[in-house]
Amino acid sequence: MTDTIDHTRKVNKAIALCAIGMHPESVTAMLRAIPDDVIAALPARLIAQLIDANWRLAGASKAIAAADAIREGYVWDAQQGRHRDIAA
Repeated sequence: MTDTIDHTRKVNKAIALCAIGMHPESVTAMLRAIPDDVIAALPARLIAQLIDANWRLAGASKAIAAADAIREGYVWDAQQGRHRDIAA
């Protein structure tokens, strides 16, 4: 989200209303994905709903990716920053 027009109050209210508002990095990432025109057009309540819907979608997407990786015989090794073959 770029601020060509200041919607700070509306965005702050949306953050307070959304379920993930207590996770500042996550809510910031979700807000960045929302186009400025959408932020401008929607009231805070709907922005909050959009943030939470995107959060649920991201979680579902991660679960699908993890399940796919396991079906393919791999897991993500966060310490090494790479996929590991679970058969090895």
